[in-house]
Amino acid sequence: MSNTSFFNSDSMRELQEIYRESRNEYDNDSEKYWESLLYEDKLKAFYIVTKRIHKGDVVDRGSFRYVLYDTFGFDMDSYLVGMDSGYMEIHNAIAEGLSDDERTDGSKDK
Repeated sequence: MSNTSFFNSDSMRELQEIYRESRNEYDNDSEKYWESLLYEDKLKAFYIVTKRIHKGDVVDRGSFRYVLYDTFGFDMDSYLVGMDSGYMEIHNAIAEGLSDDERTDGSKDK
């Protein structure tokens, strides 16, 4: 089976549907978790996440992976979570707004 026919196959459509369902479930679980937090806990979570984004993206000028793995200490499973949550778009917007393209890890990955 060629790559083109695989990407247009029923198997690929089934994988895409499984991914969409999994992503929606993760999103719903995350929203429920957020709503279960007290105001003070939401504020602390907001503070520490934005503090780490500031450090990784603005101070260190790290790549997307650098911020996920080195700044937050996450594992490889965070990559898709970061993409699905919109963090990669936020990261790219910050990186494009900075004058120096060099990242801490030496990459030019945005």
